[in-house]
Amino acid sequence: MMKVKVKNMERVMMQARGLLLTRRSGTLRRAEQYLLCLQYEYIGSYQQAARVLERTVDAFNKTAPLGFKAESESRTFWGNRQESSKHYGLIFLIIIVIFFMTSFLFNSLKQPLAVIFVIPISFIGLFLAFYLFKLNFDQGGFAAFILLCGLSVNANIYILDEYNNIRKKRRITPVQAYIKAWNAKIRPIFLTVISTVLGLFPFMIGQYKEAFWYPLAVGTIGGLIISLIATFSYLPLFMGVARK
Repeated sequence: MMKVKVKNMERVMMQARGLLLTRRSGTLRRAEQYLLCLQYEYIGSYQQAARVLERTVDAFNKTAPLGFKAESESRTFWGNRQESSKHYGLIFLIIIVIFFMTSFLFNSLKQPLAVIFVIPISFIGLFLAFYLFKLNFDQGGFAAFILLCGLSVNANIYILDEYNNIRKKRRITPVQAYIKAWNAKIRPIFLTVISTVLGLFPFMIGQYKEAFWYPLAVGTIGGLIISLIATFSYLPLFMGVARK
């Protein structure tokens, strides 16, 4: 969402590429000045949106009467390097918290690695979904990142916890224990994934797709599908069950 602030005006009409923008979101009076905020949605990449906004503001300021001025207050998700580092740091913090929690749960340092390494694999599904649906990565994509950090590890935690319990109670081979754990937990895992997909699917239908919820749903569904495939093929390989 882009915002343009115009000072000392009660109503502004901006001509940009043959489109007349007359939407007004609010008029405020501050320090003997009238502030009029205009908001609009630009469908396209962030770089192109920034160039269009800059050209529009510069063109208005060149032709505006004395005492009138337009300023841009554009704030997007990846707008600057400092904000981007904060978002990446948040994802890293979530992964660290999951690692320590699973370390205490499994009393191991190797099995938590099998849990958290499914997270970047699920991100492959997110990026693949964004590529197939031709979406730009924005707030919805980052929210999908956060959701996948928590949702994609659930299946691995269920299976590993059941696997450890079976190994403690029965003297069987790791392959047999893993198969029993898989058979015991695959049904709730599938039900969890299907219910999550069905809950997000309404955000993907309709003529007007929301700028935040539509990418969130697409990215989360794509990541969940890939994480389920990774749980089936990647988890036993990482644990070394297949070699035993």
